[in-house]
Amino acid sequence: MPVRYRALAFLFVLMMITYLDRVCFSTTAGAISAELELSLEQIGIAGSCFVLGYVLFEIPGGWLADRFGARAMLTRIVIWWSAFTALTGTAWNLGSLIAIRFLFGCGEAGAFPGATSAIARWFPRNELARAQSIVMFGSRIGFAMTSWIVIALMTSYGWRSVYWIFAVLGIAWAAGWARWYRDTPERHRSVAPDELALIRDQRSASGHGARVPWGALATSRNVWALCGMYSGYTWGLYFYIQWLPTYLEQARGLELPEIGPTAAAVLLSGAFANLAGGWLSDRLAHRVGIRAARRIPAMAGLISAGIFLALSAKVADDTIALVCLAISFGCAELILAVTWATCLDIGGSAAGVVSGTMNSLGQVGGALAPWLIGLMVDRTGSWELPLLVSAGYYGISATLWLAIEPEKRLGEAND
Repeated sequence: MPVRYRALAFLFVLMMITYLDRVCFSTTAGAISAELELSLEQIGIAGSCFVLGYVLFEIPGGWLADRFGARAMLTRIVIWWSAFTALTGTAWNLGSLIAIRFLFGCGEAGAFPGATSAIARWFPRNELARAQSIVMFGSRIGFAMTSWIVIALMTSYGWRSVYWIFAVLGIAWAAGWARWYRDTPERHRSVAPDELALIRDQRSASGHGARVPWGALATSRNVWALCGMYSGYTWGLYFYIQWLPTYLEQARGLELPEIGPTAAAVLLSGAFANLAGGWLSDRLAHRVGIRAARRIPAMAGLISAGIFLALSAKVADDTIALVCLAISFGCAELILAVTWATCLDIGGSAAGVVSGTMNSLGQVGGALAPWLIGLMVDRTGSWELPLLVSAGYYGISATLWLAIEPEKRLGEAND
């Protein structure tokens, strides 16, 4: 097996752990709310504080990965967030929960840009979207299976112990990564000359320490359009991350043992859509060029996601609603690998910073969604309005792809 695929396997597992730790909160939200006597709006505020910490440290995380390498960066941040995963299991009131989740978000912020920076240095350009899709596939497998795993553990050991168990997984991954990974294939003794030649021939980024074009980043229409587009995607995503188990219980009347497998069935559509989006984009790139190859699956996915999410909000039949919800999530997830590959297209040697910027400013939707969705449900007593708002936001995101030009590197004229 090529050594770059082993690096990809590490990143795949990392993304699984990332979403185990992140989505665990939504599955335990009911138990936390009951024990700590918190409303849905208050649980939503704690969820939004996680995203706020995530937003604030995304760009520094991407810069550190570009500057110092993913080996040190990912090792340190996984240890950090694993510590705060464990501390979530000690929360005693709203204030402690908000503080812990905020610091947890600060730690997890560098995971995706760190992984993107590693891919930029280990993979030839014609494999970028596929590599990103496999990494994101890992995150969505973790996403899909978390509710099932958490409910089983929570039933046996209580909600607090779930966080302590998941923290151990993160520490184990960090130890293995620090021992095996090297920041460039040139530094890894196991990389064969022919694989190294292939990577060097088409590599999308140069070595660490390249000067970041901050001025070009701040004035880039491409980057601002990318961030705006991603905010609509993250708003929709955080409905699933923060509220899906609660929605299934309150709006569709599912009992606790049914929620895990039902949530997994809905979210697995996103895992496979990630793979399909990356594969399709790379295939199209050879035929129609990078611009169309990135726009076609992304725009089609977002428009379809909005349509099916609106349908799920309006239909009364629970089975049809859940099918529409699953299709909507799958369509939205078509864009994920494509979007992160676009960061590599645009960023080059600054791929970590570009992806960190997108995943920071683009989290505006994700930061507001947990709080505002909880607020809308508390005020209206219905889940219909939040779903329709999310559907409309998907449509706005789709139109912003018309302003994104992936073939233009950061700093080029007319950017």
